[in-house]
Amino acid sequence: MKKRKLLLIIPVVVILITFVNNINQNKENDINTINLKEIDDTEFDLSTEDYLYDFDYAYDTLKTYYPFFEINKIAYGIDWLDNKEEYENYIRESKNDWDFYNRMNDVLAELNNRHTSLIDESFAKSLYISYYHTPNSDWRHDFSKIYEKENVRKRYNINNQSIKDYIKENMNYAGEDSSDVANLTTDIILKDKLAYMKINSMLEDLYRKKDEEVLDDFLLEIKDYPNLIIDIRGNGGGDSRYWQEFLLPKILDNDYQTINYSFIKSGKINSKAIKQEGYRSDIEYFVENSDYDEKTKEILKDFDYYLSYEDYVEAAENTIGFKGNIYLLVDEGVYSSAEMLASFCKETKIATLVGTRTGGDGIGFDPLQVDLPRTGYVLRFSDGLGLTESGSINELDKTKPDIVVKEDFTTTTKPLKEQEIIKGVIKDAGIE
Repeated sequence: MKKRKLLLIIPVVVILITFVNNINQNKENDINTINLKEIDDTEFDLSTEDYLYDFDYAYDTLKTYYPFFEINKIAYGIDWLDNKEEYENYIRESKNDWDFYNRMNDVLAELNNRHTSLIDESFAKSLYISYYHTPNSDWRHDFSKIYEKENVRKRYNINNQSIKDYIKENMNYAGEDSSDVANLTTDIILKDKLAYMKINSMLEDLYRKKDEEVLDDFLLEIKDYPNLIIDIRGNGGGDSRYWQEFLLPKILDNDYQTINYSFIKSGKINSKAIKQEGYRSDIEYFVENSDYDEKTKEILKDFDYYLSYEDYVEAAENTIGFKGNIYLLVDEGVYSSAEMLASFCKETKIATLVGTRTGGDGIGFDPLQVDLPRTGYVLRFSDGLGLTESGSINELDKTKPDIVVKEDFTTTTKPLKEQEIIKGVIKDAGIE
């Protein structure tokens, strides 16, 4: 899922993009008050016909809403919709529920989109908790109701005790991150010349306390440096507010903004989002009167609604007002809300991007979710095509670095000064 200003991505193997208001601001749906009724917890007794039924249900849902079929043809040469018979035969061989789950994800993997898959049990609990806490009036809150359905609860072991256990193990209201691995690390590569920070995930505000302490001290130390590296290689996303409201506002010396566009198809599942977000239906007129190239125009004709919106960053009152050069290190692991940051920096030119092309799918809103009727698994999938102000389809073009530097797979084990990408920055900055 993706949201223009507020955006949460829950990293769990594959990154989730989901909108969530600050958990302390929304008293309406306190997750500690979740009280689910008891349900029949008997085991599933499913047949091949059940598996095929749910495959067909997923296929028809994607056919209606999924935005990237044409992108998949262009980028990977796969006509996913045309492969239905092949996929059905593959699903027909499912030996049990777990085998069906894996086979379905094999089939969905041919869409080449990391936001599109059947979700696992841990992810299901995190999604339920996050969407439960959104205001009842918000279209995203409806996703939480999916996880309160009996079949879905049975599939993902969602009950009062399991939810309490999940909250206890994963959510810390003091703002502490329970992980032993630091999310934000810093270094001085060349004293008084080149500073460095590495961000592994775009954490939501509940988990930022350690990052806040590290960042504030670091920025005071390097505020007069001529060069700063922000390394987001391998960052699959998280909460876009991490960089929009926490990171960049403390660094930048001015406000920055860019215009993005989202294109979606019509249907019952996203009708509420279309209304609440203010999507427009005059898409044919918009496309024909745009300056996009013919290939882009042809792709956009498949959609029913469009929306333009502003992504922006406002400098904080306590910003260091950094005057030097900013370098953003990127690679194909940069995805979702981290991709939003890469695209934002590229469009606004607040940083020089160094590395390799990113992973994409960082512009738009939350992925849609539906439960499969027989198996109770939840299908999550991207539903919008994002377009930058410069006219680039994010899922197709990704974000191209300004300076291309390819590293081998041992990069992360090398000292910073020995990494080719750091050498590339040093060369561009003209420092030794």
